[in-house]
Amino acid sequence: MASQETGSDLELDNQLCFTLYTTSLLMTKFYKPLLKGLGLTYPQYLVLLTL
Repeated sequence: MASQETGSDLELDNQLCFTLYTTSLLMTKFYKPLLKGLGLTYPQYLVLLTL
């Protein structure tokens, strides 16, 4: 049985993927000035954390 989505279900503000995307952008924006002094980008910082 397929679920029926209403127009409001499809609005961008109701999508989890949009919330995760905007949160990711905010985190990158927050870390950018902190990492600039180290000469690192946020993705480079994440790689260093995993190593």
